[in-house]
Amino acid sequence: MRHATLCTTLLIACTVFAGPTRAAEPSPAFSKTVQPFLKQYCFNCHGADTQKARIRYDKLAGYSAADDQLWTMVHEMLSAGEMPPKGKPQPSDAQRKAILEWIEREQLAHSTGSTRRLNRRELSGALRDLTGLDVDYAMALPEDGKVAGFDTGASALQDAASSVSRFMTIARRAVDGVRFLEPARDMVFVGDLANTGKDVRKALEPWKAKGAYVKVRGISEPGVGLMIEPKWLGDRGGFEFNVPPPPSKRGVVRLKLVVSVVKPMQGVPNPHLWVTVGGTTFDYFEVTAGADKPHELVYDIQADDLPVESRGLKVTLTNRVEMPYSVKGFENEDRSRKDKNPVPGGTGLFRPLYDKKKLRGKAAPVPFVMLHRLEVDADHVAAWPPADWQADVGQIKDDLASAKRLLKLWMERAWRRPVSDAEQTRFVVLYETLRGNNMSFDNALRAVFQSVLMSGPFRYLGSTTDKAESLAQHAIASRLSFMLWGAPPDKPLRDLAAAGKLRDAKVLNAQVDRLLDDPRSDRFFQPFVEQWFEMGQPITIAMDNIQKQDFRFGRHLKDSMRAETIEYVARLFKDNRPIRELVDSDWTMMNEILARHYGYDGLEGSTLRKVSLRKNDPRGGGVLSHAGIQSMLCWMGDNWVIYRGAWALRHILDDPPPPPPLEVPELNPSDSKNRGKTFKELLVQHQAEPNCAVCHKSMDPLGFAFQNFDLSGRWRDVEHERYARNELDGKIEWRGQGKTRPVDAEGHLPRGETFKSYHEFKQQVVKNYQSDMTRGLLRNLIVYSAGRKPNVRDVAEMKAIMKSLEGRDYPLQDVLKALITSRVFLGQ
Repeated sequence: MRHATLCTTLLIACTVFAGPTRAAEPSPAFSKTVQPFLKQYCFNCHGADTQKARIRYDKLAGYSAADDQLWTMVHEMLSAGEMPPKGKPQPSDAQRKAILEWIEREQLAHSTGSTRRLNRRELSGALRDLTGLDVDYAMALPEDGKVAGFDTGASALQDAASSVSRFMTIARRAVDGVRFLEPARDMVFVGDLANTGKDVRKALEPWKAKGAYVKVRGISEPGVGLMIEPKWLGDRGGFEFNVPPPPSKRGVVRLKLVVSVVKPMQGVPNPHLWVTVGGTTFDYFEVTAGADKPHELVYDIQADDLPVESRGLKVTLTNRVEMPYSVKGFENEDRSRKDKNPVPGGTGLFRPLYDKKKLRGKAAPVPFVMLHRLEVDADHVAAWPPADWQADVGQIKDDLASAKRLLKLWMERAWRRPVSDAEQTRFVVLYETLRGNNMSFDNALRAVFQSVLMSGPFRYLGSTTDKAESLAQHAIASRLSFMLWGAPPDKPLRDLAAAGKLRDAKVLNAQVDRLLDDPRSDRFFQPFVEQWFEMGQPITIAMDNIQKQDFRFGRHLKDSMRAETIEYVARLFKDNRPIRELVDSDWTMMNEILARHYGYDGLEGSTLRKVSLRKNDPRGGGVLSHAGIQSMLCWMGDNWVIYRGAWALRHILDDPPPPPPLEVPELNPSDSKNRGKTFKELLVQHQAEPNCAVCHKSMDPLGFAFQNFDLSGRWRDVEHERYARNELDGKIEWRGQGKTRPVDAEGHLPRGETFKSYHEFKQQVVKNYQSDMTRGLLRNLIVYSAGRKPNVRDVAEMKAIMKSLEGRDYPLQDVLKALITSRVFLGQ
């Protein structure tokens, strides 16, 4: 084994770290033409003494790939005539042209190609596709670096010894999860709770003889199953059991559940089944199906990093109620209030109050999760290749021919392209070496398969500009599939690549339609929207009477608030809606708990669906009206005009403010000199600081557009006349004090357009900033798909795309298709 490990490690090391490098060559034109130009026109504002926007040009010694975006910005500013600014000495047209052409030449010469390493999401998706196991391998991989907020940037996905070592461990786990000639392992626990006598607990008695421990909590329903009683957040307990871990405490545990919902009375909401293994919750599943067509749930869980108790690996199934609700005939229980007045700013309703000793089972006004069947494979190893591949590998025997057939299939699926005999040879040699050292058929193949996973063709996307067009075609298929599905290409895409058809615009557009129409497109919309809008920030659900967050229904409501924005943008793309609906529409995506938050009736369940908004709803549609966006931009305060304005500039209007200066005076309304001043007066005072004015004169007036949104993202019509700086749950908040008055939502946009209300703000954006929003969307799509910030050629392509869609109001799916069929994506 030690010799086998050494052989595998040496092959992996050669595969991972070998590769040509190219040094950049300095340009003699820099010192002759470019440097004098910068000195004459740029150093006064961006030199040794002054660095506006924290940009400095006097340190540049030539063109470097590390400064690629700086030179792109210079090109954009010069070509648009925005720099040098008006009132400053201007270069001649010939001078401008010379600098622009130099940047274009240098950027092309320093191009880093069209490939990058897969990030942790994509590696996990590739391993799931390859092994047939639905394990979330990303949980054990380190966080990726980011470029412009996205985890797909090539420059942030560089290999380091520590990350390679960690992936080597994950690759071993993946190959250990498959088998070829070995039989399945006998560590399966089955509980058929629907086909037992009066006490369904007896179905689990045989588990104890195999080393399991079961603590059954629930109500027996003979002939049906076990009803798991509900718990509210903060309540402990649930249906618990422990199973022996795999012998080495490494491997996959497969959990299969058959469940349905029991709702005895009208008004009772659907429960969520929390599936927790080893202290980690892997799912919050809304149970909606009846006993006639129950849900069949399957979870593949890597046990390696999970704690094991003395009784074994602990599994807990908890029925959580995550909706406040009422049932006719029962008094409401709201434990948070000290009187009978409604909770201001809180959820109000909690749950029906009833005698739990007298009302049991279906007599209680609560939802139950019915568990019909339970199966645990405590040491699951999947037969490979997966049956749904329908791969023709012939009869598998313990011989070299079988190993070669399996290896070729593994390599082609791992590398996402055909492999040659020469490419396969070194791995065959490794297999034969390992077999010569008395390693079994299955273990030798696992070791070889691991070395394939460590190779560049698996961990890196292929180049769409490869000289071999056949390889470039498969690279296009992978780029498209990883972008829109977060996983390797399926058979239709592989077939089109093999036929050389993936540079045909009609073919590509048809594939975009197919991929977006598939549920797997969620793996595009969720990470793209979350990173585009920086949605990892905290959301606050406040209760004013207790001065703390409301955690009773917080998880479900906060998740729904984030999901509203993700699902809304997804619908914009799928329905090919115009860019204006990014900020203004008459609809949104809503579920039951969001409907309660917004004051709408008639929705049931957690599934988000398209809902037409009331005509008198002052929020209207668009992402800026979403509670999740406005709440996360409050940072625990009643007023956070600055941050809201900066966010809208950066993520909606494609006009990001420059980085703040290093020394910024704190804006504290509690200071004696500031007491009694309105928030707008405080900000005007802040803008008087020269270091602050450059940013705040554009951020602050824009941020006032969102003053009607409170701490939890709901609409308000009044605000306080003054504010104090306090702390709420350990975070800074601006708490309103004194009298209230109508909200001041008056401000102006970056180009001077004024507004007196949120509605007028949206009208001005739709009228004057649709091209800005489209440009911003394209910038983000380029980073996400191509792995780089737009360079000079990309910017030209963006302008051409925008020009072609200008008269059609920039439909989002057409914007996406135009990018995917462009040189930016295809690499031509």
